[in-house]
Amino acid sequence: MEAAQKERLAALMAEVKVAILVTHGEQWPTATMQAFAETPEFDLLFIMNDASEKFQNLLKHPQVSAYLDAREKGKVETFEISRVLVQGLAIEIARDSAEWEAAKEIFLTKCPFEAPFFKYPTLRMMRIKPSRLSYSGADRFAFKAEF
Repeated sequence: MEAAQKERLAALMAEVKVAILVTHGEQWPTATMQAFAETPEFDLLFIMNDASEKFQNLLKHPQVSAYLDAREKGKVETFEISRVLVQGLAIEIARDSAEWEAAKEIFLTKCPFEAPFFKYPTLRMMRIKPSRLSYSGADRFAFKAEF
């Protein structure tokens, strides 16, 4: 990605607090709205309960799509909305590892309202490593990237 593309993607990800996470179930895709955080490399971090359908789906089928947009700041009537679709592989972050602690800090810096969930031993954290993405800005600036 070029520097201008990285800047636009980083700005959108920093602005948006929730994404639609789409996982592949046994019969149907499942879409859920989830709080997320992003790393400087554009990995997406999500937390979830280990018994949740989305977590079980990710263990069986780690290919995932995440969609995020800034529709509340855009013009819906003319579809001037900054948005990105990220497709990648989900990897569980081992609880109580150094990676967990670093990811938890990133996650809670962006989403401090999620802090109460970290007291539950059934909480899991997934890192989505992007394989490809498709970005479209409210100003019609668009690009695709593969990693």
